[in-house]
Amino acid sequence: MASTNKTPNLRLNSWLDSDRPKRMDFVSDNNIIDSTLGTHLNDSTSHLTPSEKDKVDEPFEICILYGTGETSTSITFDFNPLFVMAYKINSPTSEYVNSKNMVNTAYAARNGTSLGISLSNNQVTFYQGNVPDTNYYNNMNKSNSQYVVIAFK
Repeated sequence: MASTNKTPNLRLNSWLDSDRPKRMDFVSDNNIIDSTLGTHLNDSTSHLTPSEKDKVDEPFEICILYGTGETSTSITFDFNPLFVMAYKINSPTSEYVNSKNMVNTAYAARNGTSLGISLSNNQVTFYQGNVPDTNYYNNMNKSNSQYVVIAFK
């Protein structure tokens, strides 16, 4: 005979001393547990995929860019960053030198960027030199300078 009582959530058998469990009761309980857990484990909105777990565990990557002085240089990541920020070490965000606004910090997102940087898929490009028709100067690849680059997954 099935149990007199049932558990509150899954309605599994909860026998009294006077109940006589049958094999079918255990089979029924196992089927309920398997179905409930299986549905939960396969629910992609309740659980993270491996790539989503990676974003939670390691949401960004930090590296150092060594300036070459060339017009541009690039870094390629093994993921497509959502957002990248970079700054020249030991320098202000920007500075006014020789009638030019020197851009020492840059930001890039998939839908737009600041001066001095661009983002295309997993490649980030940094620029050095005059910005045409402005008094700005991209200073994101100065020879013998170091830049901290933070790429968010």
